[in-house]
Amino acid sequence: MSLYGKIVTLTFAITLGWSCTSLTQNLKAQGLGNSPYSSLGMGEFYGDAYSDQAGMGQSGVSYGSGFQVNNLNPALWVRNRFTTLDVGLIGQYKNIVAGSKNQNNAGGNLAYVSLSFPVSPKWAIGVNLKPYSFIDYENTSSRAVPGTPASAQYYTSGKGGINKASLTNSVQLTKYISLGLETSYFFGNVRKASEVTLGSGQVGDYVVTLNERTTYSDFSFRAGVAGRIPIKKENKLNLNLGGTYSFSSNLNSSQTRSFELTQESFPVMNPDTLENELGGGLTIPQQYQVGASLEWPFKLVLSADYSYQSWSKYRSFTNSNDNLKDVGRIHVGAEYLPRFTSLNYFNLVRYRVGFSHGNTPYSINGTDVKDTNVSLGFTFPMGRGYQNFISLALIAGQRGNTGAGLIRERYGRAVLGITLLERWFVKQKID
Repeated sequence: MSLYGKIVTLTFAITLGWSCTSLTQNLKAQGLGNSPYSSLGMGEFYGDAYSDQAGMGQSGVSYGSGFQVNNLNPALWVRNRFTTLDVGLIGQYKNIVAGSKNQNNAGGNLAYVSLSFPVSPKWAIGVNLKPYSFIDYENTSSRAVPGTPASAQYYTSGKGGINKASLTNSVQLTKYISLGLETSYFFGNVRKASEVTLGSGQVGDYVVTLNERTTYSDFSFRAGVAGRIPIKKENKLNLNLGGTYSFSSNLNSSQTRSFELTQESFPVMNPDTLENELGGGLTIPQQYQVGASLEWPFKLVLSADYSYQSWSKYRSFTNSNDNLKDVGRIHVGAEYLPRFTSLNYFNLVRYRVGFSHGNTPYSINGTDVKDTNVSLGFTFPMGRGYQNFISLALIAGQRGNTGAGLIRERYGRAVLGITLLERWFVKQKID
């Protein structure tokens, strides 16, 4: 690639990063659609899996192809021998059932932007930007006012989320062992509102509103290790092992709360600021992931992971746990490449299938909310020499169930990824 082309590509990556930062802020209010469970804890999580791992049941802590960035384990970034730009988008359609109520909604957002540089054969540096969690919910209810014939209408809502910008260092320690460290900066804000309409719900009723805006920012760290054990000679079969550990983090937070009383949208009294930039914190608990995979290079990969996060140690701005529970989850998946040296295009397409099951952090009326999904994935080679890729992951699942005050969510999710590869930092030779 010419110097001009490299400058254009780098400029595009930087511009895309800034544009996606703005896009994240604009779309954050929408997230992936209305989610009642996002009213608890930090809300809904996007997860660390990119499009290719998403198609394998979000598994892949131990395996990296080297053609796309594997964000599940920072130790695997060093497998990428090319400068790699990965961009992903995510969309979701959801059906929500609560008792006799039924709702359909949809949403979409930026999934990730990553850029990986192989500084040397044994050292890679990467940067990425992605949303971490989102909050998007609306609830309404009605109650009688004691001692009066009137009723009060209650309305609560929440919008916003937390983003994550990361710098990853990955090194090849020995021929078969690599280490990685991800340094992340979390930032974002969440806006919540509680409204009470006093009266019969007609024009002229009084509306009491409590607004709350909380801003978050701080650093966090995640370490990873990956190993490859040759089982058959001549690189015909490998056993891969991997693990990551995300350290517990206490995000700096500030909160502003205000009170309003209106009638027909006009203030009855001046808004009152109850708290202005009150300092506090939010605790993200530790997490670990372990995984193993069998790899027939350029042919077949069978992968299995287990992840665990101590959400019982979560603490909100008000030092509340929100009744969150520890989460354990299994992820299994397979990737198949028909024939790497074939001239037939569809023999060069990578096909994936996956399954994931486990608890969520939420517990309603003493019942744990479980999440189960299945996935399909495809990676299509594109461009001259097929050195670029378009990946698609399709995920279908169910979270929660009906009855006992629970909410059932059935969802279909799609993750679209674009990968551009280039040889940078290669010394030119003249014959």
